Amino acid sequence: MVNLGPELSIRAGLDHYRRIMKQTAQSTSLSKELETFMDKGFTLAVQILGCRQDAADVVQESLRALLHGGTFDGARGRKQAWFLKVVRNRSLDVIRRRKPHEADLVEGLSDRGRAPDRAVELRELDGLLRCQLDELPGDHKEILLLRDFHDLSYAEIAEVMELPQGTVMSRLHRARSGLRARMKEFL
Repeated sequence: MVNLGPELSIRAGLDHYRRIMKQTAQSTSLSKELETFMDKGFTLAVQILGCRQDAADVVQESLRALLHGGTFDGARGRKQAWFLKVVRNRSLDVIRRRKPHEADLVEGLSDRGRAPDRAVELRELDGLLRCQLDELPGDHKEILLLRDFHDLSYAEIAEVMELPQGTVMSRLHRARSGLRARMKEFL
């Protein structure tokens, strides 16, 4: 048996689902839709979990649910919001099962093409923002990720988090205010 490193294992798992999508997709638009779901779901899972391997596992389980009998109801909203809800719930399950010492850091993105001093400054600011975002209460962190990083509407966030839309709007305001107050210290 060949032992794949973590990055190759993640890619192999996601590539496996890309092949399944191409085989089972009856149209190019469905294949592109699933590809988008997979990318957005992986991003959300990494943001919630902070670990690429766990995120890949969550996305694979969520895709399995989508491809093999997911309970999506088109009358209740968009399929993307349903899929992100599945990814979110499975990510929260992983967090509940984790032991405190298992937290991993998200790998930094490379800053190509920027002046070295600006790249360092942006990396530090990004690190501070991530740190302050991680220190927010869980529901505030999730709501910020869904709105500002995944660009979901208030109605879609309400569906994903199973909250009334008014609660989403007030929590989002409180979360942004809290993050702004935390970042003020560093800016």
